[in-house]
This record gives sequence, C-alpha cells and structure tokens, in this order.
Amino acid sequence: MKINILKPFLFFLILGLTACSSNDSNEDENSIPEKNSYDYYVNTAMQKAIDDLGITIHKGLTPPNVEGVYAINPFYCAKSTQTKDNFEDLEVGVSTLTLSNQNTAKLSVDFNNFLIYSIMFKNETWQGKGSFISGEGNKFSILLHSNGELESNNSVSKFQNLIILSGEIDVQNNKIKGIKNLQMASIMSDDYGDTHKTLIEIGQGRLFTNSYAPLQ
Repeated sequence: MKINILKPFLFFLILGLTACSSNDSNEDENSIPEKNSYDYYVNTAMQKAIDDLGITIHKGLTPPNVEGVYAINPFYCAKSTQTKDNFEDLEVGVSTLTLSNQNTAKLSVDFNNFLIYSIMFKNETWQGKGSFISGEGNKFSILLHSNGELESNNSVSKFQNLIILSGEIDVQNNKIKGIKNLQMASIMSDDYGDTHKTLIEIGQGRLFTNSYAPLQ
C-alpha cells in the first residue's frame, strides 16, 4: 500500500520540478535583450559616456534607407570624455563611411568606417555586420559593437568599441545625396590589454561631427 502511494507522489514531484526549471529557463531567455534593440548595446557604463558626449539618438522602427558610401571630411572630434585628450576640438583626418545590406524587417545594416589620420601616420577601421538601425522619417541612428583596428607605423592595435552613428538622410528627387548633421560616437569597451599604449581608456569616448557628409 505504501509503495503504491509513493509512486504517484514521486511522479508529480518530478513533474513539478521540471516545470519550475522550464519556467526559470524561459525567464532567463526573456531577460536577454534582443539584438535589434537599444538595451542590447548599451549598459550603465556606456550610458554614462553617451550622456557625457551628448549625442542625439533617433529611436523608432521605421528608419530610412541609408545604404551608400559617404565622405566625412573633416572627421572632427567635437568632444571627449577623457581628461586632457589631445583629440578634442581637432580635425583628426578624413573618413570613408560605408553602409550596406540594410534589412528593413530585422532593423539591421552593415557598417564600415575607415579613417585616415592627417595628424599622424595612422589608419583606423571600425566595422560590424548586422548593426542595429533605428529612426523614422529621414532621421536615423546606428548602434554596433565594432571590431576595430588601429594601424600605426609597424604596429596594429585591435579593440572593441561601441559605435553610435546619428544623422539625417538628405534625399533629393528620390535619391540619397548625403547625411546631414552627422554625429559619430566611439566609446572604448575592450582594448585587449592595449599592448602598444595607443588607445583611449576603457569606458571613455569621443564624439565626431560633420554638418554634411556627401554620397560618393
């Protein structure tokens, strides 16, 4: 008699534990931000740097078409969160911005920014596939965790940074002509040890601006 009572008790106990485990798993999955969302890219430390830089972020689910190759000349550093940063208020070089493979349904676009420095013998690349794009009307913002490389003389420094690009697409006769009021923030998230001591400190960032970046 005791054995017969014990079996159904164990069955329902195991079933209950399994259900709890399944619910916990679902809660964990639901707590992870989607890649096509602001929260996926920005944590508390990044948000502080964003606030300090004062970059405008255009939110919305209907961003414009931004595909094209744009010339950013000059690539001007308007602000830096790093103390006594020599880049602040300086035209650091010329940049070529390439936006491609935009997917309206996934709110994604591929990003590549290649900077040729005018103040030193350096080249820098920021790139990311499937970057998140938001906005509405002609205004947009792009967020990505960029894989970056800084080439200087005979050394290459690799890093990861949070990039935020904001602006307004200039459309004339249904054709893209350029980006108005361009802002691009770069915030260092991982310097991989910065063995060559050439990178900005982790958590610090710079804001680059240009009033108009024409389509090439």
